[in-house]
Amino acid sequence: MNILSLDTSTDVLSIALKTDTSYEERLINGNFSHSECLLTEIMSLLERAHLSLKDLDVLIAAKGPGSFTGLRVGIASLKGIRAAGDAKLVTVPTLEAMGHAVKGLSPYPVLSCIDAKKNRFYYALYDESGNPLTEIRDSDPNNIADDVSGYEKIIITGKDAPLFLSKLSDEKLREKFIIDSSCPRNIASSLMALGLRKLSSSGEDDIGEGPLYVRRSDAEEALLKKMEEKNG
Repeated sequence: MNILSLDTSTDVLSIALKTDTSYEERLINGNFSHSECLLTEIMSLLERAHLSLKDLDVLIAAKGPGSFTGLRVGIASLKGIRAAGDAKLVTVPTLEAMGHAVKGLSPYPVLSCIDAKKNRFYYALYDESGNPLTEIRDSDPNNIADDVSGYEKIIITGKDAPLFLSKLSDEKLREKFIIDSSCPRNIASSLMALGLRKLSSSGEDDIGEGPLYVRRSDAEEALLKKMEEKNG
C-alpha cells in the first residue's frame, strides 16, 4: 500500500510517503509556500520511491484548524490526486495529530497549539494516550486556567508553543508547561496512523468534506459585516 500524508495547517510542511518497502518523511520549517511548492515536494517523494500519482492508494491530510490558505491548498491538492486515480482520501484534525505525535514520550498531558492571530490560539488538551481532554478552543491563552487546573505539568507542542507561553500573564500558570523539545515536530507519521484508523472504522471522507476552520476567515467576516450594514 502506498500512503501519502501531509500537513499544511501552518507555514511548516510535514509530509511523508510510505510504501511496502520504503518510508520517507520531510519537515520544512521556514515560511514554506504551500501554493508554490507543495506539488514539487510531492513529486520529489514519488520520484525517489519510483512511483507516480496514480500509484497512491491512500491520501491523508491534516484538516485544521490552521491557516485558511494552507488548508485549502493541501486538501485541494489531495482531492485533485484522488480525482486522477483510485486513492482514498482521509482528513484528521491537526491538533489531534500534533498530540498523537508526542503521546508516550512523557507521563504528562499534551497541549497542542497553533497561532490563530489577533492574540488568540487554536488549542486542545490530550491525555498521555492521545485521548482528548478538551474540545478544540479558539481563545486567548489566558483563558486556559480552568482547562489545566487539575494537572501538575503539561507538555506543550507545536511551532507556536513558545509564543503561546509568552502570552500567559500568570507566571505560576506558565510554570506548568514544558515545551516539546522537538517542536516543530513532523506529524506526518501520526497523520498516517490516525488516518488509517479512521479509514478502517468509518471509511474515506465524503467528496464534499473540507477543512476544519473553527472560525470564519477575515474575508468572510468583512463580507458578513458589509451585508449586515447593507441590510441595516
